[in-house]
Amino acid sequence: MSVYNIAGINVEYDCHYPLLFERSEKYRVSGNAQPEFRLSLTQEYFELKRQRSPNSTDDIFEYMGMGTQFYKALLSKQGMMLHASAVAVDSQAYLFSAPSGTGKSTHTQQWQKLFGEDKAIIINDDKPAMRKIDGIYYAFGTPFSGKHDISVNKGFPIKGICFVSRGETNSIERLSAERALAPLFDQTVRPAENDKMDLLCDRVDDILKCVPFYHIICNISTEAAELSYRTMSGGNYENKSSV
Repeated sequence: MSVYNIAGINVEYDCHYPLLFERSEKYRVSGNAQPEFRLSLTQEYFELKRQRSPNSTDDIFEYMGMGTQFYKALLSKQGMMLHASAVAVDSQAYLFSAPSGTGKSTHTQQWQKLFGEDKAIIINDDKPAMRKIDGIYYAFGTPFSGKHDISVNKGFPIKGICFVSRGETNSIERLSAERALAPLFDQTVRPAENDKMDLLCDRVDDILKCVPFYHIICNISTEAAELSYRTMSGGNYENKSSV
């Protein structure tokens, strides 16, 4: 088995198929690193997946299954997964979450148009890991990054989390913890195991206390990106552009 450092955690698992192997390579740890936990998939898992999805492949099953295993294990390390596109500007992470097809990736692409790809870094375009370290929540890239495999092996303090809705005009508002609770649960993995569900509930409760949440209604424009940056960062784009 190989060891990979994901979200600041040494994780050991085997890659039997190309998809997981290729996406894990930038997270591989050289030397004799000691894993904090080990992940594995059973033959029963593959057999069940083949029965349920006969048109898919073991390559896909391994990639998805290992991602699920990792995010369940992350719960024991003060972390959780969020279905989101995470972008970093000035070493601060901004996460945009929504159901697939809503436009979260399109929105973070507008951040890259606004600031440039060298200043607006996509941390993970589909399933960033969020983890509390020394009292601060960070967003991390992981190998489990959706169909386009856009991620970096880095972590950045989370400045804010924003739920995205599509609209003709742009508006954004700060959410209370009560209003953020349901969409946050909707956009993460809810484990079937009772002990892991308890850990998830504890993590959700804590992150709602520690991180600002927002809701944006936006079109596809750099103006929408500027609005979300200005609101969530407390700064403004004009000052940024002159740095």
